[in-house]
Amino acid sequence: MANVTVRGLKELQNAFDLAGSSAPRLAHRALREEAEEAFILTQQVVPVEFGELRSSGTVSSQLEGTKATAEIKYGGGAVSYAVFVHEIPPSRAKHASPTSWKYVERPVKLYAKGMGARMAARVFDMIHREFR
Repeated sequence: MANVTVRGLKELQNAFDLAGSSAPRLAHRALREEAEEAFILTQQVVPVEFGELRSSGTVSSQLEGTKATAEIKYGGGAVSYAVFVHEIPPSRAKHASPTSWKYVERPVKLYAKGMGARMAARVFDMIHREFR
């Protein structure tokens, strides 16, 4: 629904350089923590009528080699309509405030601002705790 790529941020690169061979693992943990924080924001705006859509939300993350990914997802099972609720504009569907369409995309894109610096701070903190 929403892809966010963090590239070329000096603070984050410095953190990874300092982490050495632990960088992918620490980056994965930091990215997972960022995704969990962003998930909280999505929970505040996901439309709620009976609660099934909100309760279907999940955060997952994966580390493959040096590539870390995280995903915030809603739907599945009895909530197969999640993508439709996400994509139908306000002109075609009403949502009680503060809920809205694009309930993943909008909060994640807003939260992504400053994510590189926050991830760097998380990685530096992890390095400090693990290697002191």
